[in-house]
Amino acid sequence: WLHMSRASKGLTLIELILVIALLSILLGAIGFTFIVGLRAWDTGILSGGIKKEASYSLRIISEELKQATAITAAGLNSVTFVLDLDNNGVNETISYTWSGVAGADLSRIEGAVTTVLARNVQNAQFQYYNINNTLLGPPPAVTASLVRVVELTLQLTREGEVLQYLVKIRPRGI
Repeated sequence: WLHMSRASKGLTLIELILVIALLSILLGAIGFTFIVGLRAWDTGILSGGIKKEASYSLRIISEELKQATAITAAGLNSVTFVLDLDNNGVNETISYTWSGVAGADLSRIEGAVTTVLARNVQNAQFQYYNINNTLLGPPPAVTASLVRVVELTLQLTREGEVLQYLVKIRPRGI
C-alpha cells in the first residue's frame, strides 16, 4: 500500500492552480451573466409597470368618456362630464384632472371620491374638437356644449423611461 503509482498520488500544485483559475473564470462569467440578467429583468418590470399604469388610465378615461351624455367643463388639464355610470337613471359627474405640475398625479374625481389613476405625470393635456372635427382649444376657452371629440396627451416618466400617449375619444351619448 506504500507503493502508489503516479496516477493515484493526486494533483501537482500547477494542476491545482490551473483548475482553480479555470473555475474562477467560469464562476465569474456565470455571476456576470446572472447580474446582467437581473438588471434586464428589473428594467422590464419597471417598464411594464409604467406601461400598465398608462394603459389602465387611458382605458378607464376612454370607457367613461365614450359613455358621456354631456361635457360640462373643458379645460387644458381637466375635463368634467356626466354619464349614467351604473345605469340607474341618475347621472354621475366625473372629472379627470392634473394640476399642470410635472410629477403630479392624474386623478379621477366622482363626487367626494378622488382616485389616483397615474403617478408622476409629466404632461396631461386635453384638446377638444367640434362636430366638424375643428379644434376648439384650449386656448381659447372652450364652450363645453360644442365638444364632440376629446383628445388626451398623457406623458409619464419613471426611472428615466418616458412614455407618451395620444388618444382621441368620441363620446357616443352627445
